[in-house]
This record gives sequence, C-alpha cells and structure tokens, in this order.
Amino acid sequence: MGDQDEKQDKKKIQTTRLIILILSALLLFGNNYSFDNPQALQSQIMEEVHISLTEFNYLYSFFSFPNILLTLLGGCLIDRIGSRKSIIIFASLVTFSQTIIAIGGKYKHFTLMLVGRVFLGVGSENLIISQNVIITAWFKGHQLSTASGCIVTLPEIAAALNSYFSPMIYDYTGSITYPLFTSVFVCIFSLLCAILLLFFDKSRESILSQEKLEKSTISSIDDSHDSLNENQQNAQNTLHSQKARLQEIKEFPALYWYLTAICSLCLGIYISFMDDVSDYYQKKFQFKAVEAGKFITIPYIFSALLCPFIGYYIDKVGHRRFFLMITSFLFIIAQILFGSVHVASNEKWIAAIPLIIQGLAFTCYSCVMIPCVQYIVDQKYMGTAFGILGMFESIALFCFPLIASRIVESAEDLQTGYKNMSLFYSILGLLSLFLCILLYHYESSNKLDFIDPNNPLPEEIRKLNEYSMITEEKCSVSEDK
Repeated sequence: MGDQDEKQDKKKIQTTRLIILILSALLLFGNNYSFDNPQALQSQIMEEVHISLTEFNYLYSFFSFPNILLTLLGGCLIDRIGSRKSIIIFASLVTFSQTIIAIGGKYKHFTLMLVGRVFLGVGSENLIISQNVIITAWFKGHQLSTASGCIVTLPEIAAALNSYFSPMIYDYTGSITYPLFTSVFVCIFSLLCAILLLFFDKSRESILSQEKLEKSTISSIDDSHDSLNENQQNAQNTLHSQKARLQEIKEFPALYWYLTAICSLCLGIYISFMDDVSDYYQKKFQFKAVEAGKFITIPYIFSALLCPFIGYYIDKVGHRRFFLMITSFLFIIAQILFGSVHVASNEKWIAAIPLIIQGLAFTCYSCVMIPCVQYIVDQKYMGTAFGILGMFESIALFCFPLIASRIVESAEDLQTGYKNMSLFYSILGLLSLFLCILLYHYESSNKLDFIDPNNPLPEEIRKLNEYSMITEEKCSVSEDK
C-alpha cells in the first residue's frame, strides 16, 4: 500500500511539473508574438507611419532602454514579492502595452507606439525573469536544460506565426491595425494562462518539500542533514524571509559575469538582426513582404523543433563549456553567410541556409547558456541574477539596432549597407567566442561540464581530481626544468 501511494505521489509530481512547463511556455506566447510584431510588418509600418529605418529601430531600442535599470530593480522586486504575484502584474502590463501600440498604429501615431513599446519592454523582460524563477524552482536538478528547451518551443512558434500571418492579415485588410490588434488577443490568452499557472504553482512548496524528504531517507546521515537544511532554506526563500539585496551582487561568482557578457552579446546579435530581417530580405534578396515573412519563420520553427531534444541531450552529457563555444561559432557563421550569400531568382532556397544556422545558434543559447546561469546562482538570488543579466542584454538590445541601422544608412547603397551590418554582427560574435574561450580555461568553470553541476556524480569528481593532479604534476615538472 505504501509503495502504491509513493507511485501515485510521484505521478502527481510529474503531472504537475508537466502542467507547469506547458503553462510557462504559453505564458510567453503572447509576449513573443507581440515583441516581433514590428519585424513582421517592417516595410508596412515604415510606409504607413512614414518613418525611416533608424526610426523603425526605435521601436526595439525603446523596448530595451528602460530595462537597462528596471530589470535589475524588477529582479529584486520579484525576489521580494514572489514570482507568482510578479507574473500576474507583468503579464497584465504586456497586454495593456500591446493595446497602446495597436491604438497608436490605428491612428498612425508613432510617439504613442513608442510609449507602448517602452511599457511592453518593462513588462516583457520582467515576465521572462519571473518565469525563469518558477522554472528553476521546479526543475533545478530535474533536467533543467530539457525544461528550458521545451519552454522555448511555444514562444518560438508564436514568433513564427506572427512572421507568417501578420503580413497576410495586412495584405487581406490593407492596414496595420488588424495585425496589431490580433497581438492584443494573443496577449489576453497568455494572461489567462498566467492565472492558471498561479493556481498550479501554489502546490510548489508542499511538493518540493515532500520530494526532498523522500530523497533524504535514502541518503547518508550527513547528506540527509544537508538535504533537510536545504529544504528548510528553500521554504524560507519561498516565504521571502531571506531577501536578495543589491549589496549581495558582489557575492556572485566571476563565472556568472563571464556568462552575462556572453549571453548579452549572443542575444544582442540574434534579436537585433531579426528585428531588421524582413527589410533585409526584401532589399538584399528582392523578396516580397509575404515571401520574406514565410522565410523568417525558419529560425523560429527550427528552434521550436530542436530545443527539447538539444536540451535533453545537454542534460544527459553535460560538457556545457564546449557547447558555449559552439553557440558563439554558429552565430558567426550565420552572419558571414548573411553578408556573403547572393540569391538568384530561381535559387531562393539558398537564403534559408543562414536562417537555419541562426535558428540552431539560438537553440543552443536557450538550452546551454541560460541553464548555465541558473546552475551557478543560489535560488534565493535568482530574480536578482536574471535582473542583472536582463540589464546587460537590454544595453546590447538598445545599442545594437541603432548602430546597425546607422551602418546601413551611411553606406553607398543598401546592398553594401546590409553586408556591413552582417560584418558588424560577425565581429560581436568573435568577441563572444573569445569570452567563451576565456571561460573554458577559467578555474571553476569545469563544474559546468558535470551532468548536474549542483550534484556531480562520484565518477565526475574522480575524473576532475585526476585531471587536477595531472595538471599540477605538469606544472611542477615545468618549474623544475
């Protein structure tokens, strides 16, 4: 009877985790759909609202600018009031902001659209932080990379649907009003998912406490004592008796700051390029708007399909430091191809190749880089850690689009301008690769190669000790010589 009850409890926990995973992904469905709305309607917005490429990129720079500071404050707020309340607050703000943008589009009021994008940026980035905190709490030590990969799937599908359908809705209606208000309804759907997520997440404390107590019964006395202490600490964190403070940022390991710089560069390359990719394909490859929209779905669909599998693979093999370098390398290759590929009218399929590599690079970013941050920071500081990461990513996302648009507009022609833009992003990719190499040789970074960095297997510890002994012997021999 006891075994049967235990099986039922495990099944209940697995079912709850699955529901949390699905709702967390749907939570960002409207967010991603709305974020990429201008990209799918780039030429249409520029034509209807009468703005230049640089002014169009303000829609993305204004999205990121307030988050240079507000994500840090938002992360601290999330640690203080809890991820549940934060999710409802920021999901509501996302819906409200997209409504402002849609009204601005209807009345061709560019300033109102910019105001909406500012509020959307504040709500969006902090909503992602809140979601990451919940996912880390539920899945840390339980295939976190797999969970992170699955989380990306539905939001990436949302971005693909936006790229595919928004130009079609515009062609059918002849106005940007209808595709913009479609985003509002998608955001309302995600807000309802946020309310459901809040309901299911209420069982987190009891389920995780029960799970840790079960683990402690099969461990040694010392391990049991540590597990109970950790369980008590988790409960205290959930009750917010221990608050993350700004002065505790200095306690974050150097490894965290390496990862923050790498993540900021890689996400800046991906998002900033995708902001302009519709106009890029229309001007450089002579695609029509709807045709470009269909091609732009490729990296999103590719990421959606591959993320669960790559995340699962990373959870099984570890070796995250190696995959960090692969991620940066893929971003470089994609940008080199974007700048150098020439597409004939009967060979347009060639234009899909850099988009596929771009999608693969973003897949690795989602399944490798973000979980690395989650593994090296204590749960009680997770909101603050992602707030700082969001701050640096926002700096990149504010600066990169403006620099890229200036590069394009200052060139002799658009073909040269877009080629120079790809060169700019390639240089940023090389910088991220250089940081990945530095991280690989950083002393404490080897823990990222463990299958579970927080609970390494005895065999992994033994291999690490053997490697350390060999390294020390080599050093002593070289010193003797």
